[in-house]
Order: sequence, then structure tokens, then C-alpha cells
Amino acid sequence: MAAKALAKHILKVAPKSAKVVFENDAVRVIVITMNKGQRIPMHSHNKGFSYSLNAGKIRSTSEDGRSRAIDVKRGEISWSETDGMETHAVENLGGVLRELSIEFKR
Repeated sequence: MAAKALAKHILKVAPKSAKVVFENDAVRVIVITMNKGQRIPMHSHNKGFSYSLNAGKIRSTSEDGRSRAIDVKRGEISWSETDGMETHAVENLGGVLRELSIEFKR
């Protein structure tokens, strides 16, 4: 299952939007930048948290097709325990959106 999750990791499906800015043996920090109307196809994230650098609005769609619009607040933090097992697609419904994704390796 890990190989399947790795193939769908955001760094694989959105290399122009997701950039590694720091990495060591314990953590990887990714900056994700999405322009208005941009979509990132189905992908996963490793265990860790995300931090919104600015406010915006996105639509998140799960693998089963359920979607929801989410108002993102600047400074908002979300935690994920799924470690590559939860997959979703994202569409930016507003202006430029920037987020830090901090993934733990241990």
C-alpha cells in the first residue's frame, strides 16, 4: 500500500505547485502554491500538519466523489494522521493560496 500512496503523493502529481523547502531525516517541509482556479489531482500527504500562509477558499474532493468547499483562514493548522492513506483532489476557488505542509518521517 505504501508504494501506491507514494505514487500519489502531492510532490508527484503537482511538481510545479509543491516544492520542498527543507528536508532532513525527521521532517520534510513543502510549500504549496495554488493560483485561482488551479486544480491539483488526486493525491495524498504523509503524517503531519499543514499551516495556511494566507486566507482563501478551496474545494476538496475525496476518492469516493464527495466534495466540500472549505474557507481557509490565514494561520489555520490542520493535522493528518493518515500517512499517505487518505486521498483527495483540491481546486482553488479564490486568489493565490499558499500553505506549508510539514510531514514527519518518524
